[in-house]
Amino acid sequence: MAQFQKLYRRLPGRGFAVSQRVQVYQGPDHLLQVSSTGYSESYRRFYFRDIQVVTIQKTQLGKIFNGIFAFFTALFALPAFDMSLGPAIAMWSVAGFFAVLLISNLALGPTCACYIRTAVQTERLSAVTRIRIARRLLRRIHPLIESVQGSLSREEFALRMHGAGPTAAYVAEAPPIVSPQPADAPPVIRPENSTGQLG
Repeated sequence: MAQFQKLYRRLPGRGFAVSQRVQVYQGPDHLLQVSSTGYSESYRRFYFRDIQVVTIQKTQLGKIFNGIFAFFTALFALPAFDMSLGPAIAMWSVAGFFAVLLISNLALGPTCACYIRTAVQTERLSAVTRIRIARRLLRRIHPLIESVQGSLSREEFALRMHGAGPTAAYVAEAPPIVSPQPADAPPVIRPENSTGQLG
């Protein structure tokens, strides 16, 4: 465990996937996604030299939870105004619980799905579920990827923007493009301050 802590640094974000707890760590030359059930662990590595695209796709899950929490807050709070003090306190307590969940969810910001694409796979980072966390992750790993792959020149950028078909060697060596598009969409670099833009 001590050796693991020396080699790896935990990155922002923590999520769940099919009853598994998922976390992401920064290694010397790769990202490590660890999925744990409490009884076993599985590992998946993404080497900085192989990462082509980091995609951030905004989801509606946060809004759905906001709606659910707001509904239950109102469901228990409104009838309490017509009740006697004892039952009203109980109803307001339950309403307060859902109100805290609503406020907490709003404070965490919009939800997202984050994907990493290499030449051989597209994998979701289940630990990254908020846009704010995804941006922090990108700010952390972008210099590491760029230090291995180099910067994207204007010519290469123009080729990608116009959908030119790069060779396998070009794809393998090209630096990643950050895009808020779905994982199967053509890679696009958005203007500054967009969802997937690096800070």
